[in-house]
Amino acid sequence: MIIKRALGVVRLSVGNVNQTGEDTQRRKIENRVIADELEFVDWAVDIDVSASLSPWDRPQLGKWLKENVDLWDVLYVYKLDRIVRSVRDLSNLLDWCDEHGKSLVSVEEGFDLSKPWGRTIAKILAVLAEAELEMIKERIGNSRATMRAQGRWPGGLVPFGRIAVLASDGDGYTLELCPTYGPWLLKMIDKFLEVKSFDVVAEWLDANGVPTSQDIARIRASKAGTSNTRLSGDKAKPRGSKWSATAVQKMLTNRNLLGEYVRADGTIERNPDGTPILLSVPVITSEKFDELQSVIETIKFTQGPKRTSALLGVLFCAGCEQPLYYMKEHGTRVARFRCQGNKPLGIPRCVGQSYPADQIMREVEHVFLKQLGTFTILEKVKLSDDRSAVELAVLQGRMDQLNAEFKAGRHTAAEFAAMMTETATAHEKLSNEPQKKATWEWRETGQTFAQWWASTEGKPQERREEMLKWRIKMRRGQDVLYWRCGWEVRDQIKGKDANSTLSTIVFGPELNDVAKLSVELTA
Repeated sequence: MIIKRALGVVRLSVGNVNQTGEDTQRRKIENRVIADELEFVDWAVDIDVSASLSPWDRPQLGKWLKENVDLWDVLYVYKLDRIVRSVRDLSNLLDWCDEHGKSLVSVEEGFDLSKPWGRTIAKILAVLAEAELEMIKERIGNSRATMRAQGRWPGGLVPFGRIAVLASDGDGYTLELCPTYGPWLLKMIDKFLEVKSFDVVAEWLDANGVPTSQDIARIRASKAGTSNTRLSGDKAKPRGSKWSATAVQKMLTNRNLLGEYVRADGTIERNPDGTPILLSVPVITSEKFDELQSVIETIKFTQGPKRTSALLGVLFCAGCEQPLYYMKEHGTRVARFRCQGNKPLGIPRCVGQSYPADQIMREVEHVFLKQLGTFTILEKVKLSDDRSAVELAVLQGRMDQLNAEFKAGRHTAAEFAAMMTETATAHEKLSNEPQKKATWEWRETGQTFAQWWASTEGKPQERREEMLKWRIKMRRGQDVLYWRCGWEVRDQIKGKDANSTLSTIVFGPELNDVAKLSVELTA
């Protein structure tokens, strides 16, 4: 059993008046460390040091946080205000402890700060203890904040699919679904849920001539003739900008789809009761937004076709097992896939491992169709869902969001404490309830791998993303291609009737379920 090491922290402010003395702090900490059966390492004692000074900037404690990090495991303090008086410093210290595998224990308050509930209470206590009046000053007299609080659009680039219209009372602007581009926004969401690819959606928008948000702003400024924004003159002319996978991803993950105002730092403007201020009618329901985010979380590859090889992550060198990189055609040189080795790892490139791109693409298609073509693609369908798990995730996300907003100075101490207490209490109550697990089932899609391959003709990035999802890997050697797919696909194939097309695939335990195929090279 590994015994953790404790570091005692003592601080006295300038003047040492009306404070718990150094001896009392030491005695309380020592008793707690003995009770917890930890090994005591040393003391970090800072006398005549203001609480406004960051823990990292204090003469003694700072050394233990920066230079002697590996010599202790748990910080012990008499009270929280002996180590921090600012909620920002407390949040930063707790985050730092998480990153470095450390814990923080407050003896007097008796909270276990290594647990979520204890951390939440600690933050609330720190909030109520501090008096950071500049947060109130930042909010007073801020005209943009006032406009947002009234549900008015404060200006800036209008989100795609929306349009700024004069409010009914004539005071400021609000956002509504644009008659021209609003339907495209709804189609974009449905298209993504269908294809599950940012690249495909970007290509689809470009193919249909849908302008980007920036070009829409230029079009509107150009039609208006005059503009009080930076989009005037030549800057108001549309540039024909292309959609990118990154732009699609940012748009589909933005909470402005729910009508909420999201600032540049990711925080949300809220009412005094903690509910988000709505600047427009929601584009989609919260249920559909949650469905959209759950699908987005499964997408990991978002680079566009102009920057990413169609086989990156799929095709490897059989010699060194490093990727075969795509080399564009140049002059008389044809496009090729070539081994580059791995210089950072000291792996030299393999001699002779260079093949024409057209030949490789024919080989990949031949092997893919020969191995999987006749099998039906299965999809994983959730049969039952544990709503409490979803609600816990939502509450945790709300707590994280509130913390981020408070750090950014968006709430006063009292506002933050009230909202955080309510959310943390609901989280604690729900987490104590019995948890259930969701159940899943594999169902046939009615489409074979061969049919899917034919339907994705001319869409190399969509093919690549699906092959990555299926964990398909191919290693090219001299006159041979080694093939492997993920366990889910292999289980689907193995579960078929042995007298059917399973005979076309060779699974050998000596090759670790890898089928070794002699590829029919065509001229």
